[in-house]
Amino acid sequence: MSREKNGSRGTVKAVIYLLIVVILAGMVVYLTQSLRRDREPEITGTFIDSKLEAAGELTSAKMIYNGLIHYSDGSIPFLTQKAFNMTYRAEVRAGVDLSKANTEVTDSEVTVTLPAVEIFDISIDNDSIQYYDEKAALLNWERKEDVLDAIASAKEDVEQQTKEMDDLETMAQEQAKTLITGMLSETVGDKTLVVKFEE
Repeated sequence: MSREKNGSRGTVKAVIYLLIVVILAGMVVYLTQSLRRDREPEITGTFIDSKLEAAGELTSAKMIYNGLIHYSDGSIPFLTQKAFNMTYRAEVRAGVDLSKANTEVTDSEVTVTLPAVEIFDISIDNDSIQYYDEKAALLNWERKEDVLDAIASAKEDVEQQTKEMDDLETMAQEQAKTLITGMLSETVGDKTLVVKFEE
C-alpha cells in the first residue's frame, strides 16, 4: 500500500515538474518574442523615409569633364575689349536628395520613389586652367577678376553640358537604385523592395 502511494506521489511530482518546465519555457518564448518585437520597429513609410532622410544627399555618380570656353568682355578693340580661350577640367558630382524620397508600404511590398537626379557640385580644377589667344585691353584688364569670371563661365558651361548628358543621369539612377537596395534590403524583412524614380 505504501509503495503504491510513493509511486503515485512520484508520478504527481514528475507531472508538476513537467508543467513547471513547460510554463517556464512558454514564458521564455513569450518574453523573447516580445523583446524582439520591441527591438524591430514596425515597417512603415515614415520609418523608411526617416532612414533615407538621415542619409541626406546621396552622390551616386561622378564625372570628369574637360571643357573649352571663349571669354570676352568690353566692346572697343584694344581699349576695353579683352578676350581669351580657356581650357579646364571639372569634376561633376550628381545624385539624389534622399530627403525628397517617398515610401509606400503594403502587406507584401515596400516601394521607394526617388526624386530626379540633381547636380550637387561642380568643382573646377584651378591647376588645370590654361589660357590661349589672350587679347588684353589697355583700360580694363583685371587679371584676378577676369579669372573669377572665367571660372564662373566654366561652371555655367559644365551645367549646360551635363543637362544634355543622358549617360550621367542614367549612371546616377542605376547606382542610386543599387545603393538604396543595399541600404534597405534587411530593413524591409520579407517584403519585396521596389526602388524607382518619379516620372
